[in-house]
Amino acid sequence: MSRLNRPILFVLLMATVASPCQTRRAVEPLCEDTTAKKVQLSDADATILGLAIGRASLKDVHAKLGSAKVTRVSRDEESDVSICYVSPSDGTVLVFYSGAMGGWKDITWFALWSRKAAFPSASRCTMSAEVSQNLSTQSGLRLGLTKAQFEGIAGTPTSVATFSAKYDYICRQKMTDEQIRGFKTRNNWDVTNDPYFDRMSGIEVHFTDTMASRVEVAKIESY
Repeated sequence: MSRLNRPILFVLLMATVASPCQTRRAVEPLCEDTTAKKVQLSDADATILGLAIGRASLKDVHAKLGSAKVTRVSRDEESDVSICYVSPSDGTVLVFYSGAMGGWKDITWFALWSRKAAFPSASRCTMSAEVSQNLSTQSGLRLGLTKAQFEGIAGTPTSVATFSAKYDYICRQKMTDEQIRGFKTRNNWDVTNDPYFDRMSGIEVHFTDTMASRVEVAKIESY
């Protein structure tokens, strides 16, 4: 199955949060916990060109990089949608995605592909001089990094394969009073006694000739 025909991260986790629902996994760490091991990506990891996952929309991307065709990543009517941009100088592709948790409007993940990684259907992507192999997240994650350099920024992966590494995190985010009231209004469910949502985030990086050739970053917040 093509990489674009399935969600790249959280395949198992997403099955548990297909709709905005409250977490019952009290064993998960709190997102605010700074004393334990890393439990979520930083905002800097999830921001590229000033566009932050969960905060920026596909409309914001259009305003920043120009108009691009919105395409579903599979035939499933509930599948993510994407827009992509390609560098006119070195063939680097930047893709932004939005899924159900983003209302198919807000960014839920993005990916950088080098020319060697061969993004499928790159010819349909909009040309943008803002995109190049030197483009990085706010934290410095980018194509061309070695494994050691990548880990120097992102830390130790949660799983490693021969040519790839993954960083998968899940934590419990406490709801604000406003979110509790809004949840009750929308779902007729009082969550005052257990006011938490799941927050999932992660990175997947692939290496070609010892350097990062594809970097994918995702962050899903149930509210």
